[in-house]
Amino acid sequence: MASQVASALEEKYAEERDKRLRPDGFAQYVDLRQDAPGLAADPWIDYEALASQEPALKDGDDVQFLITGAGHISLLFAGRLVEAGFDPKGICLVDTAGGFGGTWYWNRFPGLTCDVEGYIYLPFLEETGYVPKQKYSSGEEIRQHCERVAAHFNLRGLFSTTVLSQVWDESKKRWVVKMQQNRGPGREKLDFEVTAQFVYTGSGLFTSPKAPKVPGFEDFRRSRHVFHPSRWDYEYTGGSPVDPSLVKLKDKVVGIVGTGATSVQIVPEVAKWAKHLYVFQRTPSYCTPRPQAPTNPEAWSSVASGKGWQKARRHNFDKFTSNDPEPVDLINDGWTEHRSFAGLVGGPKAITPQNFDEYAKYLFELDVERAEKVRAHVEQQVQDPTTAEKLKAWYPGWCKRPTFHSEYLPTFNRANVTLVDTQGQGLERFTARGVVVDGVEHELDLMILSTGYGLATGNEAAPGFRNGITVVGRGGRHIQEKWGAADFGTFHGVLTHDFPNMIIPGLSGAVGSANLTSTYDMIAQHAANILKTAAQRASDPKSLVVEPSKQAENEWTTEVQKRAIRLAIFASCTPGYFNHEGTAGKKSLEQKMLDAKRALWGDGIFSWQRIVEEYDAKGDLEGIEVSW
Repeated sequence: MASQVASALEEKYAEERDKRLRPDGFAQYVDLRQDAPGLAADPWIDYEALASQEPALKDGDDVQFLITGAGHISLLFAGRLVEAGFDPKGICLVDTAGGFGGTWYWNRFPGLTCDVEGYIYLPFLEETGYVPKQKYSSGEEIRQHCERVAAHFNLRGLFSTTVLSQVWDESKKRWVVKMQQNRGPGREKLDFEVTAQFVYTGSGLFTSPKAPKVPGFEDFRRSRHVFHPSRWDYEYTGGSPVDPSLVKLKDKVVGIVGTGATSVQIVPEVAKWAKHLYVFQRTPSYCTPRPQAPTNPEAWSSVASGKGWQKARRHNFDKFTSNDPEPVDLINDGWTEHRSFAGLVGGPKAITPQNFDEYAKYLFELDVERAEKVRAHVEQQVQDPTTAEKLKAWYPGWCKRPTFHSEYLPTFNRANVTLVDTQGQGLERFTARGVVVDGVEHELDLMILSTGYGLATGNEAAPGFRNGITVVGRGGRHIQEKWGAADFGTFHGVLTHDFPNMIIPGLSGAVGSANLTSTYDMIAQHAANILKTAAQRASDPKSLVVEPSKQAENEWTTEVQKRAIRLAIFASCTPGYFNHEGTAGKKSLEQKMLDAKRALWGDGIFSWQRIVEEYDAKGDLEGIEVSW
C-alpha cells in the first residue's frame, strides 16, 4: 500500500513538472537592468551626500584588497581579513548601490523579514556585541547591521560605482581595475582606474532583478505602474521601509506575479490596504508558519551562551538541513524540519552511481511526511477548498526554497484577494490596462514583479559576468572562457589557476547552505587564512602573488566531479533556478560533465569545512604557488 501511495505521488509530481517545462529556460526572463533600466534605478541613494564625501579611491590609487560588492559576502571576507591582521586601510568595498548591505540595501519592501533565524544569519554578532530585536530580523535591521559591521572593522566603501573590468598585469603583479561612478542626474559619470594587489568578486547571487518576457509589457508600462520589490516605490504606495502603511493603495487594484519567498511577505501587507489584490501564480511554494518572537534577556542568555556560540548555533542549524541531525534542535523551526533540503546542499551520505536509486528513494520518503503535513496546513488555513487546492505544492522539497510566513495563507480568505492560478503556464500577455491569463483580462493599476533574480549557469556563472565585469587573467585568458572550458577548475572553491591573487567566494567547488551567511563565513575564513600564511612567508608582502597549481586545482575538481552524481536528483523537479529552469536534464554528456566540475561539494558543508580547517591548521599551503 505504501509503495502504491508513493508511486501515485511521484506521478502527480511528474505531471506538475511536465506541464511547466519550457524549451527557453532562463531566456523566458529579461534582466531589468539591461532591458528596462528605468525599473532598476536606485531609489534609495542620496547623490548629494555622496558628492560631498571624500571618495574612498581615486584615479591612479593602488589598494591591497579591492572587493566587489558590499553585502554579507564581502563584509565577511573583509572582516576576516582584518582579524587575520591585514590593515583595513588597505581594503575597499565597491558597490553599485549607495551603501552597505547588498541585497538588504536594495530590498526594503513592506513586511521584509529574513526567514533564517537572525541569531545565525546576522554576521559578527559576537564581535560587534549586537543583540537582534527578534528571532527573525527585519530587512531594515539587517541593513543597519551591515553598516554596523563596516564601522566595527573600519571598512571603506566606494558606492554608486560599477567595476567595468579587472585585468592582471604580470609586470606589476597587480590587477588593473577600471570603474565608473554614477554621480546622479545632471552629473557626468566619472571613469577612473586603480590597481589592486588582490581582487575579490563578492557581488552575490541576487543582484539582477528579472521579469518574465511577456508580450505587451511596454504597453502596460506606458499606462499603468510597475516595479520590482527590490526597487519598491513608496512614493506610489505610501509608507516607508519602517512604516508598512500603504495608504495610497486604498483605491488601487494591484497585481503581484510570483509566489516565492518575497511574495509571501508582500501579499499580506498589500492586502491590508489595496482595493483589490490579484496574486498571479505559476507554481505554489511550500509555506509554513514562521515562529517569530522578541529577544528578551532570558531568551538571549540561552542563545549567546559562551564564546563561539554563533558558530556552534550555525553548526546545529546546518546539521539538520544537511540531514545529519544533532540530539538537540537549537533553532526548532521549519528549516530544521526540512531535512530533505540535503538534496540541494549535500550531506554525509556518500552517493555513487551504484546506490543513487536507493538514495533518491530514501530522500523522497524522507520528504513525503513533511510535504503532506504542509499540504494539510494549507487546507486548515484557507477556507475555500478550490483556492486551497491551488495553493498546494506538488514537488519534492529540495526543488525550491521553501517559504515561511504565518499570515500568507490566511490572506486568501479576504474578500479583496483573488488567487489567479496560471496552471503552470505563467502570464499570457500584458495589455495597456492589465494582464491576460487564460484569455481573461485582469485590469490593474499596479503590477509588482515579484519574480526574483536572474541566475547564470555554465560559463555565464563565471565570477563577475552577471554584473558585466570583464575579468582577464594571466596570458590574456578571460574567466568566462575558463568557466566554459574542459580544463575548468577551482581549488577549494576559493582560488583558480591563471587568475593570480583573485579570490572567489564559491559556489563551484565549495559549499551551500540554507543559511548563506554560514557558507560565506567559512569561505571567508579559509581565504583569509591562506592569505595570512602566504603573507607571513613573503619577504616583500607588497609583491606577494598567490595562485593554485594546475595539478592541485585538477585534483580538487576531480573530487568535486565524483560527488556531483547528486545533481541527478533534480530531474524530478519542477522548473526553477535550482535546476536551471528545467533545462539541466537536456544537456549533452559533455555539458553535464562540465556542470559536475562546477558543482557544490557534494558531501555537504561539514565535510568541506573539515578538509579546509585541517588544511589551514597544517599551514604548508600545499597546492598553492606563492611568490614575491
